[in-house]
Amino acid sequence: MATTLPEAADLFYTAGNQLLAGDCAPFAEIWSEGDDISHLGPTGNLCIGHKAVFEQFTKESAMGFEGTLVADDRRFVESPEMGYMVCMERTSGMTQAGAEIRTDIRATTVFRKEAGHWRVVHHHTDTF
Repeated sequence: MATTLPEAADLFYTAGNQLLAGDCAPFAEIWSEGDDISHLGPTGNLCIGHKAVFEQFTKESAMGFEGTLVADDRRFVESPEMGYMVCMERTSGMTQAGAEIRTDIRATTVFRKEAGHWRVVHHHTDTF
């Protein structure tokens, strides 16, 4: 578990790449277990609550995407209990059908310190 916000962001993108490769389990380790979590991702679905968020991640992990997700231009703001990161997410790869994907999106990830570790409570992305 991450004790600094940059470490938490690194874990988020490592787990995000594993999700894209079909493994949703690492995401569960870095998100808060609270039912107040939310996700507004590239599909446009606003998911609120642990069950809804992880149902969406399960769908996304089954999409068969082969590629990478990286975060550029990361900026952090934090207090003792909450923090957030804004960045540019850059995705490149192929779909199962062989279509090339290359996407740049803006992203905000909100973290909360729980038992001394930063956990994700919200993630939002949008195109520009």
